[in-house]
Parts: sequence; structure tokens; C-alpha cells
Amino acid sequence: MYWIYLTIFTFIVFVPTFVRKGFYTFDVTQTQEFVILLLGSVAMSMYLFLDRKMKKNVAEKGTIQIQASRMKKDLQQSYSYIGEINRKLDILENIALGYPESSKLTHKNESELYESIMDAIELFGKSKQFALRFVSAIDFSMLKEIKSIPKNKLEFSLKNRKVEINYFESEDFIVVTSPKAIDNIFSYIVMKKEIPNQKLDDVEMMKTLAAQALFIFMFMRHKKQIKCVI
Repeated sequence: MYWIYLTIFTFIVFVPTFVRKGFYTFDVTQTQEFVILLLGSVAMSMYLFLDRKMKKNVAEKGTIQIQASRMKKDLQQSYSYIGEINRKLDILENIALGYPESSKLTHKNESELYESIMDAIELFGKSKQFALRFVSAIDFSMLKEIKSIPKNKLEFSLKNRKVEINYFESEDFIVVTSPKAIDNIFSYIVMKKEIPNQKLDDVEMMKTLAAQALFIFMFMRHKKQIKCVI
């Protein structure tokens, strides 16, 4: 666009050379002035047109950049979500494939299965501090507890609470119980909130994990009782 202005400016400079006669009732000087004014108006009109076009292009570019930034953010969130889902599926697959033949289930297998469940609880619950507990439904005495951090004390009790609700919260904890008890024993997961308004995204999955853990516990308990009888 600069060469256009240069061309018009050159014509303006040489107007007195090219315009040597008057036009109609105008003398030579007035005619030269009108020609210069006309060329200047053309240059200004072109400038305003191109300036408006440039501003429009800049605005469109800004809009495209904003859209690209949003798309990039959405894409990153999508990749993060896909990665989280894949990790969840891997953990659930490990839990499912980790079940050996019932007659061959050993204490080592039991520990490995609990470990897979604990990994799943951490992932789905989004908490680093939690415990998996097995409790008597009669007197709420604790039969077994597995902690994510062994030295941590999670001061929470189910006494005076309706465990059949399966899910409830306190100011500091989120608790999910197994859907059903087996032989008056049920399991529950207690998680310490990382933030005050923390919520579970998938309560049903946590219930399933509690039920899976209860199945393992009851199976091993039954095996021990059979050995004692023998």
C-alpha cells in the first residue's frame, strides 16, 4: 500500500508541471489547487479504507487467536480426561484380572487385591488421606483397617449414623459404605477432604469398590474359619 501513496505524492509534486491551463472559470493556480485537493482526497480515502480493513483483519485475527486458545485448552482438558479415564480403566482391569482361582487365593493375593482397590479409591476419590475399614454391623467394632498413610489417624466413627444411606459427609470427611452387609459385616471408605467443598464425581463406583473389598475380606475370613475347624 505504501507504493500507492508514493505514486499519488509524486503526482501531487508534479501537478504544477502538468497543469498549466485553467479549467472553465478557474485560473491555472485554482485548477492546480483543485487537482492537488483531489489527489489528496483520493489518498486519504484509500488510507481510511485500508486502515479500516487492517483493523478488521486485526480484530478477526484476535478472535481467531481466542478461539484457537480455547480449542487448545479444550484439547488439553480432553487429553487429560482421556488419560484419567484410561488410568481408571487400567486400575479396574487390574482389580478384575487380579482375582485368582478362589481355592488359590492367598494372603499375598489378598494384599495385592487390596492394593489395587486402594489405588482406585485414591484415583476416584481424589484424596491422599483415606482408609478402608471393615466393621461389625452389630456394635460397629472395627475388624480390619487399611490406611493410605499408615501413621495417619482418621478420627471418624459410624456410630449413631444411618449406614444404610451409603453416602454422607462431615466437615472434614467423605464416607461411602458398601451397599449391603455380609454376615453382619460391612465395609466403608472414609476420605479426608482435600478442600472444604470437595465432592465425589462417581459415588456408585466408590460403593462398588467398597463392595469388592468386602467380598475379599469375607472370603479370606471364611477360609480362615475353615482352616481353624480343620
